[in-house]
Amino acid sequence: MAENSLSLADDPAGRSVRRTVLDNHLTLVTEEIPSVRSAALGIWIKIGSRFEAPAQAGISHFIEHMLFQGTERRSSRDIAIATDSMGGQLDAFTTKESACYYANVLDVHLPDALELLSDIVLYPRFSAEEMERERGVILEELASVEDSPEELLYEDFVSSLWAGHPLGTPILGYRKTIESFQRQDLGSYFKRAYDPANVVISAAGRLDHDAVAAQVNELFGALKNNSEPAPVSPPEAQQHFHILGREELEQVHVGIGAPALSATDDDRYVAALLNDLLGGSVSSRLFQSIREEHGLAYAVYSSVVSYSDAGYLWIYLATRPDAAQKAIDLVLEELGVLCEIPVPDEELARMKEHLKGNFMLGLESTASRMSSLAQQEIYFGTRFEMDRILAGIDAVDAEGLQQLAQRLFSDEVLCVDVIAQRPVASSFRKLYAEGISLPGGGRLTPSKQGPTLDSSG
Repeated sequence: MAENSLSLADDPAGRSVRRTVLDNHLTLVTEEIPSVRSAALGIWIKIGSRFEAPAQAGISHFIEHMLFQGTERRSSRDIAIATDSMGGQLDAFTTKESACYYANVLDVHLPDALELLSDIVLYPRFSAEEMERERGVILEELASVEDSPEELLYEDFVSSLWAGHPLGTPILGYRKTIESFQRQDLGSYFKRAYDPANVVISAAGRLDHDAVAAQVNELFGALKNNSEPAPVSPPEAQQHFHILGREELEQVHVGIGAPALSATDDDRYVAALLNDLLGGSVSSRLFQSIREEHGLAYAVYSSVVSYSDAGYLWIYLATRPDAAQKAIDLVLEELGVLCEIPVPDEELARMKEHLKGNFMLGLESTASRMSSLAQQEIYFGTRFEMDRILAGIDAVDAEGLQQLAQRLFSDEVLCVDVIAQRPVASSFRKLYAEGISLPGGGRLTPSKQGPTLDSSG
């Protein structure tokens, strides 16, 4: 085993970050926080849904479900009982680029949690009976997305923005792929994806790095890698304007977005601040304009999502049919203002403090610190101290914000998605038949509906 250590000697809480890499390239990163009495542990698999072939869409998420349905030594009930016996929480999630199995427990139960999680990710049973039951659960999960206009709108935006690329495929997959998976499909994909070289284990809280490293080596050290690293290619963004009709909707749901920056881009702090300024807080421009000043929406926000080689910024709002056109115009107007007029110093300073506060408060729990350790290891292979991140936020200036706004909100890349009750959608198609006016003076005409309305794929 090889180790790199970073000691925070000046930290009054006595925290320290240490990193160990096993001979099979599995990486362990821990942060010791003696002032707490809990610990969070995560086993991260650096293979998410973007690594799936079209016929495998949703298989990573399916495997995540199946790993809780029993191992060679434990039933699903045994896993639940073991979790409760530790007085903690055990759960998992799948993203486009990773899957994570995590536990939050009292510090004295950290070895038990590590043993349990290792059993789950190393020795799944993939029972045919449990697989059929879980297939039904996932199909219901997919149906719940179809019943949520906001989620459906989001899936249409992403799948259309990156059409034909794995990053555009829904994490849940499609009905036809979910129904097609056989036991051997899950087993083969699991063997390829869950290689030790694809694993990062992170832990934060009251712990001893050497003890954790010794247990990790005992549980994972003898494992061999079975496959080569999966190749990835960045997506090419495709502009679109979709007006989609659904039954029984009271509101018009609007999404406006554009391709943005990767997780490692040098301007990532500029993008975070631009998002916060636009729709990331109650004092943001969209919230103040659309909700507080004009009363056009209850929900309005923006968000930035970044991956290893791509990203996007997305704006969402829901409003009544007779207010939708005005709400859309106001959003596009705000984007134009950001492109044309530098952000005033007072507003920039306020949003910097808000962003820094959110960042620091978000790291108050051991779970969030565990996640931060893993994300920094996966995307950067190193650890950024808080002071460096805060300095990155402070370094953003009005000129940088304006330049990024001009890049992200140009007429050539902006996308628009609208979901409304069918008669309303029809009237919108007529209204925008000649196109919608964009901030730069161009027009974007409606294109045909996106693929996510057909969940069968």
